[in-house]
Amino acid sequence: MFLSKLVLNELNRKVYLDLGNAHKFHQRIMQGFPDQEVEFPRQDWQILYRQEPEPLSNVILVQSNQEPDWSKLPDGYLLEDKTSVKPVDLSHWQLDSTLRFRIKVNPVKRDAKTRKLIPLYKRDEHLAWFHRKAEQNGFQLNSVDSIPVPNITGSKGKRSGRIKIFAVLLQGQLQVRDREKFITAICQGIGKGRSYGCGLLSIAKYQ
Repeated sequence: MFLSKLVLNELNRKVYLDLGNAHKFHQRIMQGFPDQEVEFPRQDWQILYRQEPEPLSNVILVQSNQEPDWSKLPDGYLLEDKTSVKPVDLSHWQLDSTLRFRIKVNPVKRDAKTRKLIPLYKRDEHLAWFHRKAEQNGFQLNSVDSIPVPNITGSKGKRSGRIKIFAVLLQGQLQVRDREKFITAICQGIGKGRSYGCGLLSIAKYQ
């Protein structure tokens, strides 16, 4: 697995335009990966990414099981002296490890009548949603803070509907309860909106 830290050049016009359209930015991220005939490249290569909150909103974290080549992005798109790619070893996260975490999520529920997905806007609702996701994905939450972030918006084109994803940033402390499920959650992401910057579970050793 590889973790990239992209530092965007905020003075670049293409950066400005891409950040204003979640679909275009998704396409831009995918430019860093091979041009291969793969049916579901984001899922198959386990590509997840997240735009960090203010004041680091020009920082994008990208996780993948393929090593990316960010030189494929347009000239001047990145501040190259601040951009990095490093391999990540997940083998040392063992049962009962206590870790710090950060994740941007799209908490939703399915309406019983319409079967449509409905955002969970209230703090207690999206925290309860994430506690359930934690249990399903092999970890428990020791503490969690909820931080408002802008909604994710964009459009795939004139014939497609608008993209609007309610997002919230969660961070705190977790404890690993099922190592296999936990590693799968890290690799595959959690929740909806993973094509548009949600679901990347970042972890670090708790000190």
